Amino acid sequence: MQFERLIKYGLVLVLLYFVICNIVIYYYAQQKPAANADTVVVLGSLVIGSPAIPHPTLKDRLDVAVAYLQTNPQTKVVVCGGQGKDESATEASVMADYLAHKGIATSRIYIEDKSTRTAQQFVYANNVLPLGKTVVVTSDFHMLRSIMLAKRSGIKDVSGLPASLSFTNLDKYYALIREPLALVNSWLFDHPTNYSLVNESPENQNH
Repeated sequence: MQFERLIKYGLVLVLLYFVICNIVIYYYAQQKPAANADTVVVLGSLVIGSPAIPHPTLKDRLDVAVAYLQTNPQTKVVVCGGQGKDESATEASVMADYLAHKGIATSRIYIEDKSTRTAQQFVYANNVLPLGKTVVVTSDFHMLRSIMLAKRSGIKDVSGLPASLSFTNLDKYYALIREPLALVNSWLFDHPTNYSLVNESPENQNH
């Protein structure tokens, strides 16, 4: 009986964590970006097909970034993301092409194509281009963890520009379980300043 009671209390605590965590994640998803940022950092996500195109989740992020960049013409943008084993190109290269096709001048687009996880992206992006006043573009559910990791990376002046996921996008529902787990993992173990900086070659620094 004592053991069963402990299991029951444990399950209640786990459920309570998920509920509270998703409430806080929702709160951070309402962020408004600062105007006239020095840099927009668009965090990578899956690219699909060959030739590669952005997954709908990544497309949402890019469309939000395009709208901000059109309104703030002095702001530069760093697109982040390496190449996963199931991807035919680096996420960053696909993102850069998408922005260029949407009318963003290539002189404003910088590529960080070495990162494979969120905790690396800000450190590596800052190595490509000093970020300064930064707006982070990512999916709404991912904003809390991203802002936390940006600040851990030494980016003090940072705000978020969340991309809302459609209710038809299954990522929206997976995130209710996955993101609270990823958040606690990042809080405990992800310390971006421990990552060695990637020395970008000149041809990778600008699209």
